Amino acid sequence: MCASNAARRAWRLGSALVLVCAGCGTATEETSEGTAPPDVVLYDGCRTDDPALDRADVVAEADLDGDGAMNEVAHVPAGADGACAGALFTTFNGDPSALATPGLGSVAVVALPGGDRELLLVRGSGHSRGGYGQTLVGGGGRQLGQVLADGRPLVGFVATDGGAAPSTVRCTADGGLASVTASLHEPPGVVLAWDVRTTTYRLEGNRAVRVASTLDEAVTDPHLQSTLPQLFDARGTLADCRRP
Repeated sequence: MCASNAARRAWRLGSALVLVCAGCGTATEETSEGTAPPDVVLYDGCRTDDPALDRADVVAEADLDGDGAMNEVAHVPAGADGACAGALFTTFNGDPSALATPGLGSVAVVALPGGDRELLLVRGSGHSRGGYGQTLVGGGGRQLGQVLADGRPLVGFVATDGGAAPSTVRCTADGGLASVTASLHEPPGVVLAWDVRTTTYRLEGNRAVRVASTLDEAVTDPHLQSTLPQLFDARGTLADCRRP
């Protein structure tokens, strides 16, 4: 994925504005022996003037805050020098925001049906035990952040070595999200069947707020395979609403 010169210029302009504002009034930049003012720190020690941000590659374009304009999102490789290594970052009307996402493998844009904002599905690099981590990122409040449900990630590690219960996350028609999990129906019958739990959420900023939970019992395997194939596909998370 190649860097965009326009994105770099826009990012550096946004950084410069923040640094200029940091010097307004009584606020002054402290020496290297002191602590940087908070308005130039994105997270931990990652600052807006880190040269690694200017050399990062643009990995996605998405309307993360729903204002009708695309946000160019760039990523600093995990092996880069400095505290911004592994950062995913963008600007919202010139205001920078960043999120630590080490081990990035790929980024897909999630277009929420019936909604005015988009999300990012960030896939981590492969794990030695088989599988990879996933992070769902939103721009609620014009801040990059992981989408959490009850304080826990809505999407997580995907095991590709077999044995895991069928599960997925999909979009709902009203701009929300649904977590779907299946467990073997008991007692077993002649035809393999599943009990399917669906929990729906609405988005409030970067929070997924639970709306409802339903249980469909004894759904036959052939029916479930045909109606919700992503349950059985390790790559099926949000496959129904990922933008090509």
